[in-house]
Amino acid sequence: MANVSLSAFCKDYSLSKGSVHKFLKAEGFDTAEGLTPDAVKAAKAYFLDTSVETEAAAADITIHTGNHCTSLDVPGFEGMTIDLGQFRDSESLVIDDPLAAAEQFLAAADLIQGALTDDIAAREQRLQATKQAQAKVATKAQELALEQRLYRLQTSQIDQAQTEEAKALADALAQLQSLGKPSTAPSAGESASQ
Repeated sequence: MANVSLSAFCKDYSLSKGSVHKFLKAEGFDTAEGLTPDAVKAAKAYFLDTSVETEAAAADITIHTGNHCTSLDVPGFEGMTIDLGQFRDSESLVIDDPLAAAEQFLAAADLIQGALTDDIAAREQRLQATKQAQAKVATKAQELALEQRLYRLQTSQIDQAQTEEAKALADALAQLQSLGKPSTAPSAGESASQ
């Protein structure tokens, strides 16, 4: 016969697993691998009512085997306080209201995500405005560069023409001046007599 698990045995006979385990351990049985046939026999003899009526075939005799046990008074458990901490070997950290904490986190995360989205939108809008401004400035800068080259060319031509005309005028004036005699400056005695 194969070993029977402690849980299955206790379930089949509606017995307390803790009580059966404690009894078998005290009797020297190891339940780690399940209950051996001897352990099952011992548990049945201890926990189950084994009174059997046997009728003798030859005579009308009734035999009661009895359980040869003395019944003990069971203590009352009403109003008893049990600290479950005595059964634990460890401690854990807890958050009193984890769902409320999660809701707070989700609300904060939503605000942050909204702020991130708004910031991206503002940055994209600024980028578009900067692109438009840069395109306008680039077009005007190109026009200005062309105007500067044209101005340089025109002023160079005008300055050259102005120089030529000024030289021609100066030459004509010099030529006219050369036709006359230079006036002499009055001497000091002449100016005194006048």
